[in-house]
Amino acid sequence: MSFDLLFEIRDGYVVGVVTGVIDTPEELLRKIRTMVHKGLDSHLTRFLMDERGLELRLDPHDIIQVADLLEEHNIQSMGGRSACLCNPRLMEQYRACETVYHNRSLSYRVFEREEEAVAWLMR
Repeated sequence: MSFDLLFEIRDGYVVGVVTGVIDTPEELLRKIRTMVHKGLDSHLTRFLMDERGLELRLDPHDIIQVADLLEEHNIQSMGGRSACLCNPRLMEQYRACETVYHNRSLSYRVFEREEEAVAWLMR
């Protein structure tokens, strides 16, 4: 199975709604590449990712592998910022992503409420 990603432009940021399943590092990288291209096309670098309908089935090693590739490609220099609303059942896994990404200077935070996510995103 795979995932679907739909975008909507709001005032100063992009909303991405992700549903389905991501169970390989390659699929996660495909999602991130799609976000990067949307950011370049829209000239926006702030993303509110609604992943409450996504099953993220990656282990910590997979997450580290993806983060290492992003760092190798210097993605952090693009100045992107991502706030993520995640599937509440997977909060621990998303917190691990947050830590790994933060350790590589990627601006990414996980939130339970959209209002808090947008406030952080737009500050």
